[in-house]
Amino acid sequence: MSKTDINLLLKSIFDEDVVDIRIVFDEKIKEYNLSKTKALKLLNIDKDVFEEIVSGTAKQPNLIHIIKIAEFLDFDVNNFIKIVLSNQSLENVGAIEKARKATFLVKNFDVKALTKLGFFEQSDDTDILVGKVLTYFGYDSILEFEEQLEEPLYSRVKKLHSDKMKDFWIKSAYQTFKVINNQNQYNRNKLKELIVKIKPYSQDVSNGLLTVCRALYNVGVTVIFQSYLSTTQVRGATFIMEGKPCVVITDFNKNYATLWFTLLHELNHVLFDFESIETSSFHLSDNSDLFLIEDKADTFARNFFMSEDRFHYIKKYINNPYLVNKFSEEIEVHPAIVYSFFTWYQKDLYGKNYHAAFKEFYPDYSVAVRRLNPISWDEVSLKEASEKIKKVLELK
Repeated sequence: MSKTDINLLLKSIFDEDVVDIRIVFDEKIKEYNLSKTKALKLLNIDKDVFEEIVSGTAKQPNLIHIIKIAEFLDFDVNNFIKIVLSNQSLENVGAIEKARKATFLVKNFDVKALTKLGFFEQSDDTDILVGKVLTYFGYDSILEFEEQLEEPLYSRVKKLHSDKMKDFWIKSAYQTFKVINNQNQYNRNKLKELIVKIKPYSQDVSNGLLTVCRALYNVGVTVIFQSYLSTTQVRGATFIMEGKPCVVITDFNKNYATLWFTLLHELNHVLFDFESIETSSFHLSDNSDLFLIEDKADTFARNFFMSEDRFHYIKKYINNPYLVNKFSEEIEVHPAIVYSFFTWYQKDLYGKNYHAAFKEFYPDYSVAVRRLNPISWDEVSLKEASEKIKKVLELK
């Protein structure tokens, strides 16, 4: 470990100037007109023990002895403990660094869940685990991670959850938007004009979402796709970064229609909840985040694609693919949206479960997001992945 690494470590822990305990002690015994031997005898501290403490070579400094010396030197105990630690030997600093890395990991990440996901390997030791995290998020040190990723997200409001996987998901999205850094100014009026034109693009499975996302990018709204994390229950999210809306869509339930529904749900938040989201940096569209009215956004998205009255019309013909296709063309949506919304209305209005029906009419959702380079959890570096997304969104 280099001297630079040690200094960075000490700064990250204490952020204070190193104090030479020995000099302070000598000044104090001179003030009290005591010899060193007499002073240590009064404190009931062995000379060798004292030397280990002030030289930083004590493996496990006795807390009682530290308190005694702190009292003698007229130091606040907590501050003196920091001074003792900052005087540690290279060997002990290495041990502190190891412990700090371990604490950083268990505090911020669900190592077991991320290993199961494939982000970590079973054989990874602490150094490798921390290295993977820092490389993934694009930082050189734990301190940099905490200052540039943790603080901007949670400095405005108290963290609303304790789910480490959800936190990982949020930070991944935030860092992706930070790298993309959309330079187009957000224009709410242009977004309103654009939204009314979105629906027909759902008919084009291969290119529709890509086309819409590029158009949104040009009016200052960045949309990305992240793989769904089963433990999070997060279907989508809206961030406000540098005064611009950023939207995340997931492959929740692996349904093509859900991609479009979630997009419109989040765009509703952009249009009508912008200031509330900006206050707290982001909003998660899931069951636990209640500070915004999710029903309003759901209703907006549902009515946008297929309102209840249209459901009542098509339900008589739902088993006739030809008529469903004709109906889909009339309302300018992909047939999968009709079948998917029909299933939802049946459950909501009548308690009937059509979950397993019509699957043969659902296209492969992954085709719709493939060209958008969705963020998955086997990425080595979010920076590289985000730069690819940026290039795709900026192509005319």
